Amino acid sequence: MIDKRRLSVWQWRVLAAAGVFLLLPLLMLILSPKPTLYSGYQQSSAYFSAEGELLSLRLAGDQRYRLRVPLADIAPALQKATLLYEDRQFYRHFGVDLSAVGRAFWQGVIKGGRRQGASTLSMQLARLHFKLNTSTMGGKLQQLVYALYLERHFSKDDILEAYFNYAPYGGNIEGVAAASLIYFGKEASRLTVAEALALSVIPQNPNQRSPLSTAGEQQLELARQRLVTLWLQQYPLADQSMAQRLSLPLQFNNRADLAYDAPHFINQLQVQGLTEGRFYTSLQQKTQQQIQRGVAGYLRRNSDKGFTNASVLLVKRSTMQIQAWLGSADFYNTAISGQVDGVTALRSPGSALKPFVYALALQQGVIHPQSLLNDLPRRYGSFNPENFDRRFVGPVNATEALIKSRNVPAVQLQASLTKPDFYHWLKQAQVPLQYKPEHYGLALVLGGMELSMQHLVQLYAMLGNGGNWQTMQWQAQPVTAATQALLSPEAAFLTLDMLRQHTKPQTALLTELIDTAPVAWKTGTSYAFRDAWAIGLSGDYVLAVWLGNFDGSSNPNLVGRAAAGPLLFELLALLPRDVAAEKQLFTADNSLNLKQIALCSRSGELPNKYCPQTQPGWFIPGVSPISVSNVHRAVPIYVDTGLRACRHSPPQTELKVFEFWPSDIAEAYQQAGILLTLPPPYQDACGSGVLLSQQAPQIRSPQPGLTYQLGKHADQQKIALQASFDGAVTQVHWFIDNRYLGVAAPGETVFWHGEAGEFQLRVVDDLGGVATQRLQVQ
Repeated sequence: MIDKRRLSVWQWRVLAAAGVFLLLPLLMLILSPKPTLYSGYQQSSAYFSAEGELLSLRLAGDQRYRLRVPLADIAPALQKATLLYEDRQFYRHFGVDLSAVGRAFWQGVIKGGRRQGASTLSMQLARLHFKLNTSTMGGKLQQLVYALYLERHFSKDDILEAYFNYAPYGGNIEGVAAASLIYFGKEASRLTVAEALALSVIPQNPNQRSPLSTAGEQQLELARQRLVTLWLQQYPLADQSMAQRLSLPLQFNNRADLAYDAPHFINQLQVQGLTEGRFYTSLQQKTQQQIQRGVAGYLRRNSDKGFTNASVLLVKRSTMQIQAWLGSADFYNTAISGQVDGVTALRSPGSALKPFVYALALQQGVIHPQSLLNDLPRRYGSFNPENFDRRFVGPVNATEALIKSRNVPAVQLQASLTKPDFYHWLKQAQVPLQYKPEHYGLALVLGGMELSMQHLVQLYAMLGNGGNWQTMQWQAQPVTAATQALLSPEAAFLTLDMLRQHTKPQTALLTELIDTAPVAWKTGTSYAFRDAWAIGLSGDYVLAVWLGNFDGSSNPNLVGRAAAGPLLFELLALLPRDVAAEKQLFTADNSLNLKQIALCSRSGELPNKYCPQTQPGWFIPGVSPISVSNVHRAVPIYVDTGLRACRHSPPQTELKVFEFWPSDIAEAYQQAGILLTLPPPYQDACGSGVLLSQQAPQIRSPQPGLTYQLGKHADQQKIALQASFDGAVTQVHWFIDNRYLGVAAPGETVFWHGEAGEFQLRVVDDLGGVATQRLQVQ
């Protein structure tokens, strides 16, 4: 019989061979350079909302869920439970637990009994990281050597952290971060003790204890209950009810339960190269979900109109952070091509670009908000622009022309723009125009091109951001991005103020939803009713809405105001109000070069003595083309005959005010069907020298023929403007080269901050008297 107390020859040989097999590689590894713990470590991409909630977890390149996490972001309970279950001596051994290895070797090799586990966490990491086959004796010894190698170069915390990032947790789930997100829908730092105990027992047997199957979940629960007993022995709880709660069954999520919010938004992040690791985005998950439900409800209620698809983009104006991104009404609906992203798709904007032609016209001194424009048939070569309603309304002020989206005035303004013209301005704003200006012509302002919703929102955000164009921000923490001033702050504010006067759509449903929040908004309808747009600024938000079909099919109900407008306001009503932001958005800052004065309601110009009604209006001093209105004039009328007199001779005559419009505007009123009251014919023939009873102004200062020299100090650069006027004059207006300097009373001195050059000085009184003078300044 063999004496079991003595080692046989072959057993001694095994030990000797093991020693040699172990010693040589160990010496080689000790002398080897420090390895890289995460070489070839492919991560999944995890996207989180601004509130920290998971939006989406995408597979790594090798089709596994794997996400790296630092040890500091792993719940302490999980660390303790894993050490308790897997390696209680972890912080006391040098990578190999000699007592455990001795027991396992004696039992499994020497005695030939059942194999026992002796792997430390360092050894398990070695197996996982170096992809070792440990089912053989040689593989086991190799694992031991690599464990020593890791311990030689890394701290205990580094090894523990790497173990948590490599450990298998069932199926294609690796690493505790991915396991925590998938099974419990939370980051590893937020795990409860019960959840930590469950995850701790999976890596020891991930195939049999995977909660991805019913059988695996049952095996997992048995192992977890055993660990609960060990835990309570090691960390006893004074509260018995809390101890009992640790034993209660857990609810596990599955991979199919993973969040998949804002898929179009996530896809865009991946296009930008954000494909591995954690990404904390600016998206507001609650807002995103509210908007998605709001769009679904709106389409359902309007299905009889053929509305089947919509896209929405919501941006925080002050930071340009994306708050919600809905590429289509239903990502999974193939009938509407739901996976197409309507936010980035190029579509015709219809009239949605008109505000920016008006903004440039304001900036270049072509108009002010109350300037009269002509809405009449007009030919530009072979181009004959028409209005949406196929009608012409004649004279209309700029604000009304914009908010009522009249096509002809917009084309007229585009034609007047220079340096830059509208085409080159859009290019500066990074709008993709693939053809030369001649291809688009004056149809550009009417939507004769294509751009994305993303581009539109960036353009509209400028109006609330002082004319500065900025890039979109995708991250929860916005990065500092360079801004580009494409509009003057004054032109941006005035355009915004004009759009604010656009009345909101009223429907039975919106009566309850629409509050008093001020909104600057505009709509657009593309050619052949393929796209319906609505874009609005309210508080600190810019919101854009599109309705249409991705196949480009037409629908006569796809009209911007009627289709997209109501949806825009329904979605705005879902957003929290910020009264301070609303006030800031629509209040002219003191730093702006803007003035508000009384303007003649009919002509939109400075009122003369006979203008019957005025209204407040904005203008940009030194830029806006503004002059005294001469439309309203007092005409002497014979009291007995009602005919016009040559001279006012009371009491035989009385003065009556009539409107004297320029011939083109008078014709426009006539074509629009608006009848003007004309003065009666003269009773008698008048001499050629008949004038209204007023004295022409005479400029007293500066004196003609002199060259003014400016001094170095500010008070030496002021030039006094003085003139004498008819005794009936009550108000006068001063101009330099058609730049408006200000209003004064007769006898009052106006000071102009001079600049070098040659100018034409002009003063106009409220009776229509005018005086001009050339002025040379050095």
